[in-house]
Amino acid sequence: MPQVIHPDIEKILAKPPQYTRLKRHLGTLLHHSTLKKLINLVGIECSRKIRQQTLSFFPYIIIVDTGNICNLRCPLCPTGCREKGVSRHFMELEDFRRIVDYFAPWAYEVTLHNWGEPFLNKNILKMIRYCAEKNIGTNLSSNLNHMPFSPEELVRSGLEYLIVSLDGTTQDIYEKYRVSGNIDTVLNNLKAIIQAKERLNSNTPLIEWQFLVMKHNYHQIAEAKELSRQMGVDVMRFIPVGLPFDASDKEKLMKQWYPYMLDDDTYIHDRFLQKPIKGGCFYLYRSVTITPLGNVAPCCAVWKDSDNFGNVFREDFRTIWNNKCYTSARALFTERGKLPDHITTCCDRCSIFER
Repeated sequence: MPQVIHPDIEKILAKPPQYTRLKRHLGTLLHHSTLKKLINLVGIECSRKIRQQTLSFFPYIIIVDTGNICNLRCPLCPTGCREKGVSRHFMELEDFRRIVDYFAPWAYEVTLHNWGEPFLNKNILKMIRYCAEKNIGTNLSSNLNHMPFSPEELVRSGLEYLIVSLDGTTQDIYEKYRVSGNIDTVLNNLKAIIQAKERLNSNTPLIEWQFLVMKHNYHQIAEAKELSRQMGVDVMRFIPVGLPFDASDKEKLMKQWYPYMLDDDTYIHDRFLQKPIKGGCFYLYRSVTITPLGNVAPCCAVWKDSDNFGNVFREDFRTIWNNKCYTSARALFTERGKLPDHITTCCDRCSIFER
């Protein structure tokens, strides 16, 4: 059957948001640069370009999972499914400060979420403020069903970018994926934050409404766009829903959740088919992902404890950054491929990036 792009969804996905991610990252670069950070960034990008396996420079995007615990039960999320194979904790404030102190000389941005709801961590605002004190940008993603502080406190914390996960405009559609979530709570919290920004005359946090497009909700795209405009959201972003890393039943999950085949047997944009990204894996150079217990993962898609590359609380990060796990993973994307003493890691199983 020929692949025909569904015109309505193609139009939505092809149109870039009014505040593109390029502008966002450029703003972070300009606002938080120091000479040392800039030299490190150029060094890392040059290393990535020539596909070096051993690095003399350090990641400048730090992904810190402040808690791999969530109040929702999203069916495609290992946390939502309560998958085993991982220790679930909230990160302690002192551990977070240790990480930030270490990476502060090179870090442009700290992401304060990965496999959980960051607003469940009682110290999340203190963590955001600490990054601001260290001249590091911050972003986090929240389902916004739980906000144990006032919107004014959030705005004053210094958070620079807030992603709100909201995949629908009515409760019946929203809760099909965001199981146990309440759309009225989300919308009320979102409105309160926007109003607090206006009252405090603050440009931050920039707010992105992130809408995962799925089979059951694609018909609400236009309504979501209009609602976001009325509310004054900074960025309305529609993206394909992702599948779990290492999912064994991908075809079944795609048929269940992806809108790539609609009732009239037409297909939508091939972004939903998860074609490998060309150019090698940038996560192995630009970023590091750290779990609540200090374990180092090669990227934000990895969630099992068995796939970690080291632990920042037990080892020096310089050693981890160039250990056999990392060098073997980077070598996968070179022309020579695997090293003679190659160590098999989760990166060998990855289909996100083209090798």
